[in-house]
Amino acid sequence: MSDVPRGLVVGKDQAVYDARQKVTGRLRYVDDMSMPGMLYGRVLRSPRPHARIVFIDVSKAKAVPGVHAVVTHLDAPRVRFNANGEDSDVLPSERILDDVVRFVGDKVAAVAAETPEEAERAIGLIDVKYEDLPAYFDPEKAAEEGAFPIHPEIRENGNVLIPVDKSAGDVDAALVSADLVVEGRFEVPAIHHAAIEPHACIASYDDLGKLTVWTPSQDVFGQRANLAKALELPESRVRVISPAMGGGFGGKIDLVCEPVASLLSMKCGRPVKLVLGREEDIVSGPTRHAEVIYSRMGFMRDGTMVACDYKVFLSCGAQSGGSMSVAWAAGGKFFKLFRAPNLRYRAYPAYTNRSSAGAMRGFGSPQLFYVMASQINEAAARLGIDACDLYLKNVNEPDAIDLLGEPIGNMRAADCIRRGRDLFGWEEALGEVRKSRAGHRRYLYGCACSVSPHGSSLFGIMPDTCGTTIRMNGDGSFTLLTGVSDMGNGSNTTQMLVVAEELGIPLDHISLVKTDTETTLFDVGAFASRGTYVGAGSALACAKLVAQRVREEAAEILGASPEQIELLDNGAQVRGEVARRVSMRQVAESAHSHERDIICSKMYGTTAAPISAGAHFCLVRVDSTTGKVKVLRYAAVHDVGRPLNPLGLEGQVAGGIQMGIGYALSEGLELDENGNIPHRRLRDCHLLRATDMPRDVRIEFLDSAEHTGPFGAKSVGECGTVPVAGCVAAAVSNAVGHEFRSLPIREEDVLCALRESRTRG
Repeated sequence: MSDVPRGLVVGKDQAVYDARQKVTGRLRYVDDMSMPGMLYGRVLRSPRPHARIVFIDVSKAKAVPGVHAVVTHLDAPRVRFNANGEDSDVLPSERILDDVVRFVGDKVAAVAAETPEEAERAIGLIDVKYEDLPAYFDPEKAAEEGAFPIHPEIRENGNVLIPVDKSAGDVDAALVSADLVVEGRFEVPAIHHAAIEPHACIASYDDLGKLTVWTPSQDVFGQRANLAKALELPESRVRVISPAMGGGFGGKIDLVCEPVASLLSMKCGRPVKLVLGREEDIVSGPTRHAEVIYSRMGFMRDGTMVACDYKVFLSCGAQSGGSMSVAWAAGGKFFKLFRAPNLRYRAYPAYTNRSSAGAMRGFGSPQLFYVMASQINEAAARLGIDACDLYLKNVNEPDAIDLLGEPIGNMRAADCIRRGRDLFGWEEALGEVRKSRAGHRRYLYGCACSVSPHGSSLFGIMPDTCGTTIRMNGDGSFTLLTGVSDMGNGSNTTQMLVVAEELGIPLDHISLVKTDTETTLFDVGAFASRGTYVGAGSALACAKLVAQRVREEAAEILGASPEQIELLDNGAQVRGEVARRVSMRQVAESAHSHERDIICSKMYGTTAAPISAGAHFCLVRVDSTTGKVKVLRYAAVHDVGRPLNPLGLEGQVAGGIQMGIGYALSEGLELDENGNIPHRRLRDCHLLRATDMPRDVRIEFLDSAEHTGPFGAKSVGECGTVPVAGCVAAAVSNAVGHEFRSLPIREEDVLCALRESRTRG
């Protein structure tokens, strides 16, 4: 599908289509919306990590003036569902409201009232008595045989969802024969997505029995299917619309507040708005998985990797959600980067008593490649081999087949390393590190590289389909209708770019209708880095059909054959004859005068899952008196196929770098001994600020066309953040002379490592 673009708009910098609305504050998010008769919802949250509700009295709450509905587990359907659309049929565990609470912050009851204050007052008057049950916060302990089941209705014994075991070769024998084995136990924390817009929705159940939900969703069709299932409605009576999204990063795939708001609306027959405050969002919203990881890598003296054995315990939280997909996907990517002949991946996703974990930018890969980068870095030091050379010796080449028999596509990891090494100034950075070690020790310097791959679609896992409709308007402009959700990452803009390129029209001659289950064709959802590869692929496939219809109409007007017609400059002309030309308006008028409408729809399914790659490099400075780490220089080179919108690509990677540095150095949701998150403000999440970013950030993209992608493109959205934590952690380890095996690496961790180093010295 990789037609070479003509360079009309593709390949040029383009801001996201709604940038003006965003910077002027005119873009309307769900919390900006209101409806006649709208009520406000509030949720009573559990103070216990695991307990059975043995008594609940809502009479005082119902008596509060302005209250129209109060719901508990007694009012909710008994249906269990999986809130993640991709995994909707995998171990359905959740009810809208249940008689068992499974984490501090779990849903107990909900109220709808005329004002938020009345709803809040009513919530405080609900009387609940609990019977405490055993609680687990550590996934390794939760996975132990004989652990008390958090979901006995699904797993009578224990808490492991479905173990994953993928292997090739004889790992144990290879490790025994290896000249060097590096091994370790690693821990990574749960992470709050910290989207600027918290979870929010408006649900309206009308007199005709139709439920309409407005929500910032990454998966409107998955949410429609799950709402229909949870509320026992046919999908024809559920409509989900995503008007705008203030960030997602994977956190807005699953249902969060939509089922409760819908139940309240069905109970009182009025629209209900439910918006989570930031503290509530942090306590009850989905997170990245906290994990405990054991890994062993074996090498020969010349640096050849002979084996890797990786075992991970994932903290799934209270519900099944997308945890199985994360475990499976990370296992697939484990086999994509290295060509070692003996690889084993084992994953044990376990229910724990914390909020549900699920997709977060990278889908299990940031954890995986943090460990991989750490062990490659340690092996390079112990073997006396440059880390870049160690990667180059072991990464897969383009068009390889991995050990599971899966093609990786035109993955250019080695080229990313070679170009990144030059762009970063690797030898210069090594010189700075050596120089710093010869001088005073207040500042310690370290540099590192890391490499990681990421997929571009769901092909091979499930049917990956996306539908697009394009209609020509009476004045020759066009309307693009798409189910692709845009989190602010530019997916819809990229769709518009490829349509404009194919039709030869200005970008501002395309209007957009998006993410409405009633008006747009089906899309699997905004995850798996499929926005460009699949979403733009679908738009281009549909645009080709429209282009043919336009050529046929123009050919009739111009007395030529459709094959002679080219589309250019907002019109159609006979190739090589500028005088024989009609405008797009004239084409539209001709079609309508003959009672024809130029409109095409296309369901597009991918037939490949090409792997993108990125190589990252960083130089850090560590203050030995305070433990503070500063990233001074950063470089990233990514293999994205052919770049369609360089400005958008650069923004994606820069944002990924910022998220990844935060993951490495500061972020993490910590629980106390009772399962509480004691610090619940956004500033307590310790997000990396813009002022903490390195001043020197260098980003480049290979021009390496992926023949199956739209105009040769493939993904970058998640890949941009995947290598970062491993790169930064390795650089800090090199500076301090200590292998850090847990994230985040905070100032006190650095100081502790330095004290231990002095004691040993």
